[in-house]
Amino acid sequence: MIDDIEMLTSILQSAEIGCQGIVSVRKRLHDSAVDSVLCEQLAKYGKLYYCASHMLKNRGVEIRHVSPFTKAMTRYAAERDLRRDSSASHVAEMMIKGNTMGVNKMTRNIRTYEGKDPHVIKLARRMLDTEDENIGEMKVFL
Repeated sequence: MIDDIEMLTSILQSAEIGCQGIVSVRKRLHDSAVDSVLCEQLAKYGKLYYCASHMLKNRGVEIRHVSPFTKAMTRYAAERDLRRDSSASHVAEMMIKGNTMGVNKMTRNIRTYEGKDPHVIKLARRMLDTEDENIGEMKVFL
């Protein structure tokens, strides 16, 4: 079971790793249509990150960022995959896999959430909806 702080931290870290993944992929991307969609997704993650960060700060909680090791592994995996294939369909597949992990994690967190703050659950659902929308947007490029 997770409380408000754990939920907000999960949202913040999911948005942070989503940003990291997009930035890593965009460095090697050669398709402007995919890049345009990824820029919009990056902005959405940024807003979610800001909201979660703000809510944590208002509770006097120190923000726990994604570990540098996890960020490095995300960059490395993206670079390795894109060296092999940097086509729009492969990028879409990579992003769908990441978003699917996000959907699974947030669905589990919402199911086990024990907090009472309606703003926290609303932000969690917004995160879940964003991950789901991102999948739909990337399917176009498969």
